Amino acid sequence: MALPERYRLWRKREDGTDFMVCAMFTPDYRHFAERLLRSLDRFSISHALYEVPQIYHSISPKGGTDPEFSKPHFIRNLLQQFQRPILYSDADLIFRKQPDLLTSLCKDGCDFATYNWLADAMNDAWRPEPGARLWKFYFRVDLMSDTQLMASGGVQLWQGTEPAFGLLDRWERALHNHPRTEDDHCLDTAYNLSDHTGLKPGWLTKDYVRLPFWIYADPVIDHPEFPTPITGYFRPLGSKRFVHAELKRTPKIQPFPRDATLDVEAGLMLLPDEAGALVPAGPLPRPLYLPHD
Repeated sequence: MALPERYRLWRKREDGTDFMVCAMFTPDYRHFAERLLRSLDRFSISHALYEVPQIYHSISPKGGTDPEFSKPHFIRNLLQQFQRPILYSDADLIFRKQPDLLTSLCKDGCDFATYNWLADAMNDAWRPEPGARLWKFYFRVDLMSDTQLMASGGVQLWQGTEPAFGLLDRWERALHNHPRTEDDHCLDTAYNLSDHTGLKPGWLTKDYVRLPFWIYADPVIDHPEFPTPITGYFRPLGSKRFVHAELKRTPKIQPFPRDATLDVEAGLMLLPDEAGALVPAGPLPRPLYLPHD
């Protein structure tokens, strides 16, 4: 099955890996797509990249209302067209290393995989102060579950199995039922609030969708830019997208003390003294991987 004509194939390489990395981008994101392409070619990763006139508004408030350009619709068509596992990737990502975990998940018969905040024992987010030298603790998700999903879905692996197509259908229905709700919340809803018997999921580690606030994660697939804050458009589903009986509140691992300030230039950890002034408390206990293009 061919993709609709409005998906204009920009670059394709079918040899290299068992899975295909697929992304769609609008003309104003072409520079990101070019950056993604260079990184895919560096590791000889199979790919198909498409230029589209618009994206769906669950991806960006600047998007349109045509569901043909939604992520589940795009992924379903690609699975049917290429008859091989599809790794959906946002266009503004960079592959920094060979993604061996993805090959393993495909060989293990995983139907669907993405990053899941609830399955990660260490997910503290940090952000820089003005000037970018000093970083401070930002937030964390201190809920745990192996059966519920809280996705950061910039990278998603899908196989063309009946359970996977069923989840894509439920995701698309969730987008229809919750207009102006972002993709990840609707994917959570589709996964958590329905029967997915027979689906074999897998959870990517955060280095496979490394956002810059995970300064301590050595990226395999990197999102170098901080996400643009979006307020006033999306209508979050909040806790309604979870089965609460399957969530457990638990302390998670702290890569650094949460009251610390990280001096990334000096490689020092600073802690407040009794007067509240920041004083050196020794070298950083783990390496940092600063965001870069």
